[in-house]
Amino acid sequence: MSEGDVDADTSPRGFDDFTLELGDVMRGERATMGKSLLDVQRELRIKASYIAAIENCDPSAFDTPGFIAGYVRSYARYLGMDPDECYRLFCEESGFAVAHGMSEKASTIRKGKGDLPAPAARNIFEQPRMPFVPAGDSFFSRIEPGAIGSLLVLVALLGGIGYGGYAVLREVQRVQVAPVDQTPLVLSDLDPVQSSAVPSSQEGSEQVASADGAGPFTPPSNEALDRLYRPKALDVPVLVARDAPISSLDPSTVGAYAQAERNQLPQVDTTTAGAEMQVAGLPAPLPAAMQPQSILGGKAVTLLAVRPAWVRVRGGNGTVLYERVMEPGDTWTVPEGQSDASLTVGESGALYLATNGQTLGPLGPKGQVTRDVALVPEVVSAAYKPAEPQADADLQRVLAKLTETALPSAEQTQLAQAAPAVTQPGAPKVLQDRAPGVTMIAVRPAWVRVRSADGSVIFEKTMRAGDTWTAPATQDPASLRVGESGAVYFAVNGQTYGPVGAAGTVTKNLPLSVEHLTSAFKVADLSRDADLSRVVAELSSDLARAD
Repeated sequence: MSEGDVDADTSPRGFDDFTLELGDVMRGERATMGKSLLDVQRELRIKASYIAAIENCDPSAFDTPGFIAGYVRSYARYLGMDPDECYRLFCEESGFAVAHGMSEKASTIRKGKGDLPAPAARNIFEQPRMPFVPAGDSFFSRIEPGAIGSLLVLVALLGGIGYGGYAVLREVQRVQVAPVDQTPLVLSDLDPVQSSAVPSSQEGSEQVASADGAGPFTPPSNEALDRLYRPKALDVPVLVARDAPISSLDPSTVGAYAQAERNQLPQVDTTTAGAEMQVAGLPAPLPAAMQPQSILGGKAVTLLAVRPAWVRVRGGNGTVLYERVMEPGDTWTVPEGQSDASLTVGESGALYLATNGQTLGPLGPKGQVTRDVALVPEVVSAAYKPAEPQADADLQRVLAKLTETALPSAEQTQLAQAAPAVTQPGAPKVLQDRAPGVTMIAVRPAWVRVRSADGSVIFEKTMRAGDTWTAPATQDPASLRVGESGAVYFAVNGQTYGPVGAAGTVTKNLPLSVEHLTSAFKVADLSRDADLSRVVAELSSDLARAD
């Protein structure tokens, strides 16, 4: 190698020493203009695939070879290059040559670099040879995480709306029954279409024909015809729309019992001897308050109430002999052998004492509580003055009832013989006895809430001293919640029970039933709670004024 050749190879070369292809120049010009293949397609109305084929000098991408010259020149003018020079370079680099239109080579493309093997058939979808077309994406690449979160939120929203609609539908279809006072229950079913028994003639006697018939035949009566053509009695009574609640209906005016009353069926209660005597057609006995004066004529001490008053009698060993709220006219005699009995009264002005046929008292002023009164005849006679009926109208009225003339002994004997003979199953008892109620009594301010068996609130307030509330007698007892347990007592069957709990404590879910209260609580001791004694005295005086 000569020294000149070495210098020529190692000498630096400039831009003109390199040969640039037509496609590189066109791509550089297009990049300088800031145009993409799609921009050129939109402006020149030439497919982007044709523009890419011109830059790659690939005539095989064109459908018709006769349009290649026009496409190349148009693209060269768009880039600001010489159209003829660009077309010449395109033909040199690609080996493209224009053939005469009538020749056989017009529809073929011949390469200038010898015979090349024919390219294999390609799939235009897998190899489109268009750089502007994005490559195929996988299935998971099309899923966006934000779309998954939005879909989950939509599903949760639809589920919440569906559950809310279902809950509203169930609430609309639910039937809530408000608790009311227990109505009387039917104990006997009376047939409204039952006909009265027609007295039959003597057995064995021959029936005589009337003027309307002949021979032994007797024409049917009108009542028999009515029974024949009368519709069959319905098993279920016909319901009639009414505005008032069912509990306010009177069985004697509506339904089967109204028809029974028209048939003059006896609707009486046979639980007492007076009712049994009424069925037998005998006069009822006198009440306990109207017995002869022999009640007050004994030597033992007898308690006599002229107005409602709470009393408690304890024996010598501290046991409770008698405790209740005595009503006007009630009496109670100290049993024999209880010489050390002591008395506590919540309303002293409403109670008198009787011994040896003499009425003494009252025990004290109205509204005052009297404790530990010895029920000994000698002590009572010395401690209290004889009563003056003129000073107390209630005492005068009660003594008048107690001193009424007793029934003759013959009539008493008749009643005693007739009473046990009427206890037969034929006498119906229409109405059931009313169940005993439960009354709450507040002796100090206390917040209370009463819920029915279905959970609805039927009573809620802050009860003050002296406030009372009676619980409805329902099949399932209500439950009580108290914020101050030591301030609430219960009155059941004329006795006071409680308190609910210790002072300052909260009591929850306490059933307001007679059985539970009487078994869970003891009888209240008025001597241990001055507020309870005062409230009982006030309630007793209020009842007396109401009478």
